[in-house]
Amino acid sequence: MVINLFSKALETPQTLPASVVKVNKLFVENLEKMMLFQMNALKSYLDIGFNQMKAAAEINDARSLQDFYQRQAAIAQTVQHKMMGDAKAMTALASRFKGAMGGLTKATLDDVLLKAA
Repeated sequence: MVINLFSKALETPQTLPASVVKVNKLFVENLEKMMLFQMNALKSYLDIGFNQMKAAAEINDARSLQDFYQRQAAIAQTVQHKMMGDAKAMTALASRFKGAMGGLTKATLDDVLLKAA
């Protein structure tokens, strides 16, 4: 029965409302931006981690251990600032998406109400 309903729906070609197409495109664009941002952020955090591991592997005496230890505060501060900046950037991406989606929703609702009147 469900297959019959699906088959009948496919027999009569219908176009999706323009608003649905716009929402889908907006969603995909936003998802792509967020994923690219996250992949780039992950790469930079991995680079920091690998650089730390390489630096730790170079420790061969008390002096190099002390130098390594003294650099840790600066590196931790760098990571903290990066994380804050990344969080702000993700919030900005989400806000832009929310604003665009809100505008699209309002335009669609206005169009539907105009047609209904």
